[in-house]
Amino acid sequence: MYKAGVCTVVSAVKFTTGEISRKNIGFLDVKEIASNVLVDLFVDIRADEKSIIRGVFGQSKRLQPSKPCTKGQAAVALTSGRTTEFIKDELSRIEAENILRQIEFREVVSELLESGKIKQFWETKIEEERNRGLEVEANYRSAISALEQEKNFQENALAEFVKQKAALDCQEQLLSSLKAEVANLSERICIERNECIDEQCGMKDIKRDLEANFEGLVDAKSILEAEVEALRILRSWIEDEARKSQARAKVLLEAGRRWKWES
Repeated sequence: MYKAGVCTVVSAVKFTTGEISRKNIGFLDVKEIASNVLVDLFVDIRADEKSIIRGVFGQSKRLQPSKPCTKGQAAVALTSGRTTEFIKDELSRIEAENILRQIEFREVVSELLESGKIKQFWETKIEEERNRGLEVEANYRSAISALEQEKNFQENALAEFVKQKAALDCQEQLLSSLKAEVANLSERICIERNECIDEQCGMKDIKRDLEANFEGLVDAKSILEAEVEALRILRSWIEDEARKSQARAKVLLEAGRRWKWES
C-alpha cells in the first residue's frame, strides 16, 4: 500500500507539473511539444533574459518542434548556456593557432627572401610567362593568317554561291517562261481539241445528212430506173403498134387501090 501511494503521489506531481508547464510555457503549439521536455522548456522560459529558447526564437508564439532550425539559430543555441565557455576556449585556441601559423609563415617568407628563392621563382615565372606570351603571339599570328585564308575562301565561296544563285534565278525565270508557254499551249490545245470535237460532231451530222441524201438518191435512182424501164417497154409497145399501124395502112392502101381498079 505504501508503494502504491508513493506512485500515485509521483504521478500526480508529474501531471500537475505538466499542466503548469503547458499553461505557462507561452507557445500556442504546446500540444505538439513532447511531454518529456516540457519541464526543461518551462525552466528555460522562466530564466527570462538568460533563456536559450528566447535567445534563439525571440518572442515567437510558435515553437514548431517538427520544423528544422537554421544555422544561425543553432549557432545562437550553441553559444548560449553551458557551452559558452567551451566555445570561447575553442575560439581562443583556434585564434592562437592562427597567430602561430602567421608567425611561421612570416618566418618562412623572410627565409625565402633572404635566400633569393622567391626572386628566382618569380624570375622563372616571368620567363615562362614571356615564353608563353611569345608562343601565344605566334599562335595568334598563325590564327590570324588562318582566319585570313578562311576569309578569302569564304569570300570566293560566297562569290561562287552568288554566281550559282544568279544562274539558278535565270534558270528559274526560264522555267517560269517555259511553264507559261506550256500553259498557253495546253490552253490552245484544249481549245483546238474542243473545236475538233465540235467539228467531229458537225461531220457526224453532215455524214448523217449525206447518208440520208444518198439513201434518197438511191431511192430516186431506183424510181428512175423503173421509169426508164417503163418508158422502154412503152416505146417498144409504141413501136410495135406503129409497125402494126403501118402494116394496116399498107393493107388499107392496097385494098383502096384494088377497089379503084375494079371500079
